[in-house]
Amino acid sequence: MGDRPDRGPEAYGLRSASDEERQRWEEVVERVLGELKRAGLPAKRVEPNDIGPPGALVTMVRLAKADGGGVFVVWKVSEELDRASLGLPLGELDDEALNEAARLLPLRGNDPNLVHAGAVARRMQEAIIGILGSAGLRAFDPGNEYDPYGIQVELP
Repeated sequence: MGDRPDRGPEAYGLRSASDEERQRWEEVVERVLGELKRAGLPAKRVEPNDIGPPGALVTMVRLAKADGGGVFVVWKVSEELDRASLGLPLGELDDEALNEAARLLPLRGNDPNLVHAGAVARRMQEAIIGILGSAGLRAFDPGNEYDPYGIQVELP
């Protein structure tokens, strides 16, 4: 293991955020969590790429802002709706079930569960942007094609 080259962000030409920038983002994370909870929404801080419970998942990406860093929020629907939208049965999953669902996903564009999950995510994105904006934060759709319902949050 000691012979392996560094696999951190720098190995891919990405820069880490400065200590000052990360400190500012920590303040944003705390404000976001507080404001969403004050509004009555379930909100939890998670690490990037973690799968958290249903509700607002707040993440700090520790890369420099120019390389995609900052504070982000995404709404996670219930496990029931999430699985239905992906065509996954309830209960334990094996490789065969996962492979079959992945194979069929491109053919399920009009599936009511998939459409509904997308509609919920879009409406929650709009609501969270409005709630955080009303609380004095700058919340917006960052236009990330890999996370179409994500929200980025900054201090004004």
